[in-house]
Amino acid sequence: MILGIDTDVLVAWAMAGTPRHLAARKLFQQEARAGGGWLGLTPQVLQEFLHVVTDPRRFENPLDMPRALKMVHALWEAEETVRILPAVEPVPRTVELMNRFQLGRKRILDTALAATLELAGVPRLATFNPADFQVFPFLELVTVAA
Repeated sequence: MILGIDTDVLVAWAMAGTPRHLAARKLFQQEARAGGGWLGLTPQVLQEFLHVVTDPRRFENPLDMPRALKMVHALWEAEETVRILPAVEPVPRTVELMNRFQLGRKRILDTALAATLELAGVPRLATFNPADFQVFPFLELVTVAA
């Protein structure tokens, strides 16, 4: 079964020394051992990942862009990765969900990710911020204690 990955989990997985690094690594290993466990990645998560891991305001030792790009390429091409490509449908679905749940501007990216996963038939999402996604009844949230 495919497990969608939120940016926070991917960042924790990549950035050694972060408080949730080991938890993210453990989650990825568990999914890989689960037999048929696939990691679902979307372009928007990988783009946000690049933005975050190269930001010197967030990390004392951020990744340089060439290294971060190399990681993104490797993740996108990995055998365990299912590429979840957004189509036209996530835009109206994102608008619909934002209206339905009365969500504000700080919820746009999370809502777009939820819509993309829903339309791709991916019911599970790994996140360290379950409160950001609890409103979406179609997502099963997978979290790991830090």
